Amino acid sequence: MRRIWWMAAVPALLFGCASSKSDTKMSDSAKTQTAAQASLQKAADAQKHALEEQQKAEQLQQEVVQKQKDLADAQARLQGQRAKAEQAQRDARTAADEAHREAQQQQGQAMQLQKSEAQTHQQITQQNQQSWTQAKNVSGRAVSASSDEVLVRSPDQGDLRLKLNDSTAITVDGRMGKVDDIKPGGNVRAAYQVIDGQPTALRLDVTNNRSSTGTGTSGSSSSSSGTTNPNTGSSGNSSSGDTSTSQTPK
Repeated sequence: MRRIWWMAAVPALLFGCASSKSDTKMSDSAKTQTAAQASLQKAADAQKHALEEQQKAEQLQQEVVQKQKDLADAQARLQGQRAKAEQAQRDARTAADEAHREAQQQQGQAMQLQKSEAQTHQQITQQNQQSWTQAKNVSGRAVSASSDEVLVRSPDQGDLRLKLNDSTAITVDGRMGKVDDIKPGGNVRAAYQVIDGQPTALRLDVTNNRSSTGTGTSGSSSSSSGTTNPNTGSSGNSSSGDTSTSQTPK
């Protein structure tokens, strides 16, 4: 019985040992597999973390590239603005130079105009002075005469009042005379200047007409005497001619 039991126990023991060894081997394999899985998981996690960090790095790289692009754009705009500013400064200098030249030209033109106006004014003044100081002539008949003026009626200048002063030279019938010697109707030739706006006589040459009454009496005596000598007739004709001349202006 013991032998049978022993014989029966030996296989069981052998099976138990085998089972124990198999379990031990399976446990080690599982541990190894678990460890391998853990290592793989760790590697996967590490790879994932590395991927995430790579993505972050790429994102930062993109941001850097964008910042560099923005910086390049800003630098380009800065260069363009500087170029505009320099051009504006050149334009401003050019405009200032042109304005300065135009101001000089306008100033020169103004000075020339002032000089021309001054010359014109001087010429006008000289012409006025010449016209004022230049002696003018008038011929006509004496209308009236007073102590300080003579009214002369001229066919081309009309009635002209000539002022008289101490410097006026008066000649009556070829002799030195005075204003009282001037008779109405006498022939007058005068030289005058405009002084203070008034025509002032410088010289008066007066030829008084003979009295019409005396001439008529002479004519009557000649006719009543009845003498007809040529000289008397000639004298009578001349006298009647003077009479007609003296009566015409009256």
